[in-house]
Amino acid sequence: MAAGRGDGIDLDSPQRWTVAGLRDPATFFRHLDRLIPADSILYFEATNPAKEVTEFYEANRARGGAVCVVRDMIFPVPEIFHVQMRPGLIEELVNLLGKHSQQCCFTHVKAYSEAQLLFAFHDAFDGSSLLVSDRVPAKRVQAFCAGTGATCCREPNQNERDPEVLRRLLWAMENPDQVRILWPWWKKALFLWKK
Repeated sequence: MAAGRGDGIDLDSPQRWTVAGLRDPATFFRHLDRLIPADSILYFEATNPAKEVTEFYEANRARGGAVCVVRDMIFPVPEIFHVQMRPGLIEELVNLLGKHSQQCCFTHVKAYSEAQLLFAFHDAFDGSSLLVSDRVPAKRVQAFCAGTGATCCREPNQNERDPEVLRRLLWAMENPDQVRILWPWWKKALFLWKK
């Protein structure tokens, strides 16, 4: 969800590639050019990123072509960075990952080009699958998998995220004094009896 509203680009192709077995961020980034175009924009969500990481993201901020992306992290609200791919960027990013834990760099990573999401990696490197748009050619996905040692398969792109449920959850977290808890009478009686 972007800015907690659920707007922005998301994986919207009818089919998607599911890439499993990605565990090492350095290997992932070193082979990323096999998967996405060189002019893509990387999107990072981070909570409490290291100062050096934030400075790196800001120094490489996408100036043109950046668009709103559906945010994955609900709470706490993450810092969001749109980073323009350029020659040498990946090696610098890999060096940062050598100095800082992946959690100090990002939690979620996505990439997009021409206002279309190319991949989404929710809870990156914790065993989650990389979801790649069907717009990315099969040869590119297979070359990326060959380089990283990952496996891939195609499946229907089913978005199981219900924006209305997320909106209500965010509202409840922001307005706890207005939340009504509907308990059955017996739970209320038990609660009052324990006091």
